[in-house]
Amino acid sequence: MKHFAQKSLLVVFSAALLVFSVPLTAQEGHSHTGTDGRAELQQSSSIPLNPAAGSEIGLVFEAYLSPHQEGGEEEDTPALIPAEFRSTAPSVPRNQRTSRGHAVLEFTRDLSRAYVHLAVENVNPDDVVMLHLHCGLPGQLGPIIIDFGLAGNIQSYLADGTMSIEVTNEDIVAVVDHGQGLIGAFTAGCPIIPTIPNDKVKTIAGMALIALEGQIYFNLHTKGQTYFGDIRGQFLPPEPGA
Repeated sequence: MKHFAQKSLLVVFSAALLVFSVPLTAQEGHSHTGTDGRAELQQSSSIPLNPAAGSEIGLVFEAYLSPHQEGGEEEDTPALIPAEFRSTAPSVPRNQRTSRGHAVLEFTRDLSRAYVHLAVENVNPDDVVMLHLHCGLPGQLGPIIIDFGLAGNIQSYLADGTMSIEVTNEDIVAVVDHGQGLIGAFTAGCPIIPTIPNDKVKTIAGMALIALEGQIYFNLHTKGQTYFGDIRGQFLPPEPGA
């Protein structure tokens, strides 16, 4: 009788151990079941998971700036354009300007920030009055998404002919907040959906999406070429092998 009781106790103990060991075994196999929701997958991701890699460079775009990408000559500035967007020095036709530029736009993988690199030639930094990233198709005058003048002194940035600067969500929001009145509503901030102009992009992620659509361009404005700009460059993915 004593032997039978010991055997029964052993069976009960073994069953209990089996019951309590099931969740532990499932956890080791990364498959949770029960009342906490859907069972997790057994297989691992095809891409190794590494949250820290979000700070690395992901998307990269490149632009070559030239006068020939500008949408018109300065003499074609519409009559209703306010004085602050008009030239204050003699203008030079596009075909006669020798100014050039090369820019690279890099996004971190987590889309928390972007890095802008620019080199210019035959541009007098003292003549630069505005320096922007815009959203728009080639030849289109689109609204501003990044105003480098809000980040610092653009003449100082370009004193050696180059500029490298980090931009974040705050720089995009600053442009939206800076644009006041009717003119600001159309020139400051890029719409998330073109048909809803008041709903503006406010994140680096939104800017990256516009870049993927081929609708981010650089525009450098000078005293003689203020409205259309002196040199402009549409950002595109780097050429293969570049």
